[in-house]
Amino acid sequence: MNCGYGRGLSVLEVLDAVDRANGAPIERLMEGRRAGDPPMLISANQRILDTLDWKPKYDDIDQIVADALRWERKLLETATPA
Repeated sequence: MNCGYGRGLSVLEVLDAVDRANGAPIERLMEGRRAGDPPMLISANQRILDTLDWKPKYDDIDQIVADALRWERKLLETATPA
């Protein structure tokens, strides 16, 4: 079952959110689409909504990316000896 929102974001939109969460831009190397890459992917969540007592709590990409970055930094801190 997919846990998506039924709408999509471009790679650039996600990277822009990473820039905002990081407080600085990350380097981007723009290249053409790879052979076989679909033009768009959107995760449909209707099955999980119909099956489980669950709904997405967060749908703001800035909040999602900031939380993920905070989590990754915390993991890095605990894995790195002082």
